[in-house]
Amino acid sequence: MFKNTSFLAAVVILLGSICFSTHAQEPPRVAESEPSNGVITGRVVNERGEPMAGATVYVRPIGAMASSRNTTTDTEGNFRVTSLEPALYLVTSYSPAYVLLPQEPDASPNYYRIGDSVRLELIRGGVLTGTVTNAAGEPIVGIRVRALRIGEGADRTPRLFSGGPGDRPTDDRGIYRIYGLPPGTYVVSAGGPGSPQTMQMNPFETDVPTYSPSATRDNAAEYSVRSGEETIADIRYRSDPGRTVSGVVRVAGQNGAGVTLFGTDGSYIPAASTFQMPGARGFALTGVGDGEYNVYAQEMISPPGPGSATPDFSISEVKRVSVKGADITGIELTPRPLSVLSGVVELEPSKAPECQGKRKPEFAEMLIEIQRNQKDPDPPIVMMRLTSNPLSVDSKGGFKIRNLMPGRYRFNPRFFARYWYLQSITTGSAPATTTAKTATAAKTDAAANWTTIRSGEQLSNITITIAQGAASIRGNITVAEGVANPVMPLVYLVPAEREKADDVLRYFVADVSHEGIFGFNSLPPGRYWALVQTAPAPEIATLVKLRLPESAEARLKLRRAAEAQKSSVELKPCQALVDYLLPVK
Repeated sequence: MFKNTSFLAAVVILLGSICFSTHAQEPPRVAESEPSNGVITGRVVNERGEPMAGATVYVRPIGAMASSRNTTTDTEGNFRVTSLEPALYLVTSYSPAYVLLPQEPDASPNYYRIGDSVRLELIRGGVLTGTVTNAAGEPIVGIRVRALRIGEGADRTPRLFSGGPGDRPTDDRGIYRIYGLPPGTYVVSAGGPGSPQTMQMNPFETDVPTYSPSATRDNAAEYSVRSGEETIADIRYRSDPGRTVSGVVRVAGQNGAGVTLFGTDGSYIPAASTFQMPGARGFALTGVGDGEYNVYAQEMISPPGPGSATPDFSISEVKRVSVKGADITGIELTPRPLSVLSGVVELEPSKAPECQGKRKPEFAEMLIEIQRNQKDPDPPIVMMRLTSNPLSVDSKGGFKIRNLMPGRYRFNPRFFARYWYLQSITTGSAPATTTAKTATAAKTDAAANWTTIRSGEQLSNITITIAQGAASIRGNITVAEGVANPVMPLVYLVPAEREKADDVLRYFVADVSHEGIFGFNSLPPGRYWALVQTAPAPEIATLVKLRLPESAEARLKLRRAAEAQKSSVELKPCQALVDYLLPVK
């Protein structure tokens, strides 16, 4: 419950390890000391907090290919990786039959810097097992069985299964056992084409997959897999002969191409996939059941460059395929280059005495993430637009984001420096003959308007400015005696200076704890109106929504309401304001 006395702010709840909260997605407060020399340490524990000895730990830098490292934990579950270059790292762990504690579906990954200490929690994975039999009830030996995770709890968003054990063949009794599965909801199938990486041929390759208990994908049973528990999913194999969808991918030179067939229901799980080998005359997708599908091809047109983990791809148009009792032939797919966004990050130091000697952001510890506007029509192809997100920044602040689908994009730079803030994101530049005033006017505010990119387009004039002088606020809400405590309020900060009214990067929102505590980081210095909303409008309930181009009218209303409440705060460069009291009016 909220208290009527003041509170010193508590440590802010972070989203992942980067964002302030699910609403205020800003860089966190970080220590001003220099990072330890090339070392990341940590501990791996199980769900009871007990040390996991002998667990494998993987330390992978963002944006690099060859410098991943791994080690194993000691008897106390501790690990130490040395001789690391400055960068942001993903740290994961594996132990047989265990999986990492799952994150929320939309949560950002946790990134770590050298000098950090990491705590990883592994939980025992679930198990799917059962028997595959034919129509006569006899066991089928050597048929591949695969488990597809389609959601978690009430979430039924179709998704690609990432990592884990893949498929498993049945033994001489027709029994399969797939262990180490993350908790969630699964469908289980037997037979049908394997993944493109499956090299061993199987007599059931050309059949339509049979889903447990004895069904097609449309009416497959869903199984809830729990940590440490075993779930039985038997399959009575239907032996339905599949159809073949074949054609040719028109590639450049001797390149190969991947071909993927998706259902038209929006599922991210492919119905079939194959690879047209370099120099081959075409492709064939087997084991396809009757139904409506989308098919497309992707071609790798250049390998990853030095220091990059992302090759350049071309993608074909999506073609609709209707399979009804017969094979489909003669499909032609011609890949075309995807779009590219590139630019530079500039650092703008402050002359304020309070900011001198503060640690500046390191390009090696910086990421550029992008988000496609969810209101844009989602293309049938969903995977390739994620291949280069997030992207690290080079030693001069440059970045290039490849393989993007057409649409509107929002930039989200991630950096680690307490006294720095995101000042602006602009596109475009003015000719050298223009004045400073007209040059500024020639640029477009990409933070407010987002960046639109067309198919195959390459935009290279993006400037992200990170400025020194960031302030912070720690405080709490106060409620007058006799007034009921508000339920689930949000605290907003909006610019009080009229010339900043259209600057979306001056609008902030934060959660309030049960004790009435709230906080903001990485605030541009200046004057703000502070406002408590006890029933915030859904369209501005998160930072991303608050800053959307479509939210201009809602921001105007919010600013008017805040101005009427007249709770103002003036923030000076590099100021850390604590014990700030904000009344509910």
